[in-house]
Amino acid sequence: MMARSSIHVSMFCLLFLFPSNLMVITTNGFFLYPRIHVYIMNGLSPGTLLTVHCKSKDDDLGVQLLKHLEEFTFSFNYNIFALQGYTLFFCGFTWNGKLHWFEVYNWKRDHHYNVVNLRWSITEGAPCLFNYVTHNYDICDFGYT
Repeated sequence: MMARSSIHVSMFCLLFLFPSNLMVITTNGFFLYPRIHVYIMNGLSPGTLLTVHCKSKDDDLGVQLLKHLEEFTFSFNYNIFALQGYTLFFCGFTWNGKLHWFEVYNWKRDHHYNVVNLRWSITEGAPCLFNYVTHNYDICDFGYT
């Protein structure tokens, strides 16, 4: 009986002490901190090469060269000690000799999307986020720095 009571206390703690957007339930169980996947696609004009260089505070993901409609993908786990908005990945995007910077993952901005797959199309005007409702890259409310 003691083991069953312990399981109930554990489940209570998981369900009520941790925010629900940090839990993912799968057929293999649940994970408190799901793996985040970031996809970056060259949405520039055909024939325009995109150089991508992404980093976080701790990781340098190297330089990638993308042809039109090619993708670069990386994934990471939440930093459990930085859940208050400090998980950040930024990228430098270069095309036609000009460098543009953008934060491809910023927990403060992106956690409310409640998705584990962030898909970006890098266009001349702005980086555009994939909208899982319309199935288009039509969330373009962002700008380069």
